[in-house]
Amino acid sequence: MKAFVIAGILAAASVAAISSAAAGNQWKFGLHNNSAAQITNFQTKEGDDWSKNWLPENVKPGEVYTMDFGTDAGDCVVRTHIEFTDNTTFDADVDYCKVSNLYVRNSDVQWD
Repeated sequence: MKAFVIAGILAAASVAAISSAAAGNQWKFGLHNNSAAQITNFQTKEGDDWSKNWLPENVKPGEVYTMDFGTDAGDCVVRTHIEFTDNTTFDADVDYCKVSNLYVRNSDVQWD
């Protein structure tokens, strides 16, 4: 009987550790530029302020850039502002708790 209790505790601890590790990657994702222009600016809004540009360089059409906010703390849904070399912009609420890949197109943003 004790062996089953210990096995159950170990199994529960393993599930908790796996869940915790998976949660640590919630805010790391692939930014796919499926638009016709380069992405020059990627900002997120916290409160009333926009963040710095998260991109160290432009993301060309067809490229995938690995984004990593360095945390998964905070609200999942974050206002996101994207600018392009053709002077178009896009603002959207993005649920980063559900993002593995963020696809930026000419007229919208989608994720999976």
